Amino acid sequence: MKKFKKLLVYTSSSFLNKPETARILNYLSKNCLYLDSYAIEKQENKLSNKKYDLVLSIGGDGVFISASKYAYKKSIPVLGLNFGRIGFLADLDKKHLQSKMIEILNGKYIIDKRTMLSGTIYSKTGVHRSISLNDIVVNNYGKLKMIETDILVNENLITKQRSDGVIVSTPTGSTAYAMSNGCPIVSPKSNVICIVPIASHSYGQRSIIINSGDKVTINLNKKSVNHSQVTFDGANNLTIENPECVQIKKASRVLNIIHPCDYDYFKALSQKLKYDIKS
Repeated sequence: MKKFKKLLVYTSSSFLNKPETARILNYLSKNCLYLDSYAIEKQENKLSNKKYDLVLSIGGDGVFISASKYAYKKSIPVLGLNFGRIGFLADLDKKHLQSKMIEILNGKYIIDKRTMLSGTIYSKTGVHRSISLNDIVVNNYGKLKMIETDILVNENLITKQRSDGVIVSTPTGSTAYAMSNGCPIVSPKSNVICIVPIASHSYGQRSIIINSGDKVTINLNKKSVNHSQVTFDGANNLTIENPECVQIKKASRVLNIIHPCDYDYFKALSQKLKYDIKS
């Protein structure tokens, strides 16, 4: 496997200023050709023009999601060091950092290919496009009022619903907001997309699992447009207000996530969700 010598540390100012982060950066700098750090509060266009071969996210899953978008655009892999709480995505533990990082930098790791979503939003302000690792969500805002949507798959109407919104999720996102709304946990290796209603007014509305090659279209009722919004991986990443139509499909490329050689998704899932509690 390829060795990593050119690292970009992607984090937030709060994590960047921690003494333990400084120790990590000092350690890594001794094992790389060059090492740069970047705080997400800055603008991406201020990033160096250097060519990196690995993005190291330091923080929680929120930081990891931001880092993943940069890694995806640059077609380079991303590795997550968990400084947060649960860490579904940023799963490398601080306790085992040195031993695991040496192995990874020297080419001993596994590559986890994750599906990304590509979304096109048609709104009163124009056409907006972005990508998402976890989910694209259409929901109400500003008013305690349901929105009405028509949901189509490959131009075929599959449901009309009145609800608080709709989540379109990747398998990766099935353990995030979608899970909180009744979506089943989906193996990240599955080639599927999940459509999940948020607090649907209809008793019969349930999550729908479709092939990852299918295209999802969400048309909003005219009365719902003025109190609706679309978010990509949560409101902290990208929010588009007053959408009229949302088109979602699988992105053209996958995101490559780096894990230690002993990583196992279902073992990690059990630990994160506390399924391994012994009686």
